[in-house]
Amino acid sequence: MKKILSLMLLLLMFNINTEAKSLKSDFKSIIKESKISQNSISISIKNVDSGKVVYSINDKILVHPASVQKMMTIVPIVEELGEDYNFKTSIYSRGKNGYVIKLGADPYLTYSDLENLLKKINSETVKQIYIDNSIIEQKAWGEGWQWDDDLNTSMPRFNSYNLDGNLVKITIMPTDLSKPAFIINPQKSTMVFNNNVITGNKNEVHISRDNINSSNVLKLEGVVSTPETHFITNNNLRRYFESKLTNGLEDRKIYLKSSYIVSKVNNSDILQGETEHSISGAIDDVLLNSNNMIIETMAKLAGGKYYKKQGTDIDGIRLFNEYCQKNGLDNSRIRLTDASGVSKNNLTDVDFITEFLIKNKNNKIMDRLASPSQGTLADRMIPLKDNLKAKTGTLSDISAIAGYLTAKNGQKYAFAIIINDPATTSSQKKNLENYLIRDMFLKL
Repeated sequence: MKKILSLMLLLLMFNINTEAKSLKSDFKSIIKESKISQNSISISIKNVDSGKVVYSINDKILVHPASVQKMMTIVPIVEELGEDYNFKTSIYSRGKNGYVIKLGADPYLTYSDLENLLKKINSETVKQIYIDNSIIEQKAWGEGWQWDDDLNTSMPRFNSYNLDGNLVKITIMPTDLSKPAFIINPQKSTMVFNNNVITGNKNEVHISRDNINSSNVLKLEGVVSTPETHFITNNNLRRYFESKLTNGLEDRKIYLKSSYIVSKVNNSDILQGETEHSISGAIDDVLLNSNNMIIETMAKLAGGKYYKKQGTDIDGIRLFNEYCQKNGLDNSRIRLTDASGVSKNNLTDVDFITEFLIKNKNNKIMDRLASPSQGTLADRMIPLKDNLKAKTGTLSDISAIAGYLTAKNGQKYAFAIIINDPATTSSQKKNLENYLIRDMFLKL
């Protein structure tokens, strides 16, 4: 029996060495043809069953993981919140003439949801509205997020007052040639629009915000020939929420004399109604569509639940670190500062990513990673649809992809590729990733 086991071990080691030698030669040629410097590329490939390294290059060098990071941070988040968790926003009555709206930081809460909650208010008796915003901190951006990316709709601010995706929709409408265009603001945002757009023979609009001197004023310049819709990041979530709350109340002929008061729900307050959205859709939005606002909100909620206090971004990272320690993952050499991978302060290495993947090879969350034709893999590697599950990442100068590949030989591999090269375009980097993964499938 011992001889048989020894022979099997020798055969396994021979196969792994053969795999590594073949890939090393092929990858060298593919990287050379890509014109991307090998020093800019980090790769780790491991056999999922044995954990053995099949191929690696720069695998212990710390790099920015971009949105590949979401694939890791979401695991302890869902473990803590539970797969049956619902984001809830509730309304309570307080005494004879007061109501409390308890915010749940629901990233899917809409004005329509808020209107439905307001139907629980007795318009004849109400005199005061309280808002319980205590579920998570009011800090609206993550550490290391780029202030000059303020209008990037993929990274809006977020906190307890999440509403309408924290984006404001506007449409710029042309009029007569050379005449000023006009702006339609259906959400009745409190933002002020300094409109310098004129009607012309093309569409070319530039939008800017002066956060230092007048953060609530948007400057619009350029020309439009056809209606053009834009989404603007909401820079004051509490102000927007309260303005929409006022609109909803006034639609029901409720005109309060007092301003809204921040107050936690009391034990004596009586639940009147609530609106909720399932975490299931959030998991898909994170893993398939790489939604930053949702994963950041979830991290704070999970941290708050775990530590039994108001959730913070620091608590979300502490939760991740504790998860690693409990599961035997050495995270001492890496540093995460947010849940989404947006911050340039995040640093990890591809060796850690593949170790994480192997540790979670049986985790149901990993089954929900994108396959080709889904989410951020919608137009990539379609022939590998049944063999690939992965999370992509894109940041300035960075492209990344990591996940699981079942190769032509039937073996399953964990892999991570991160390319940090300012000299090439995002499409060039992603093309290299595609070629490397295709070669993995064919040659392993």
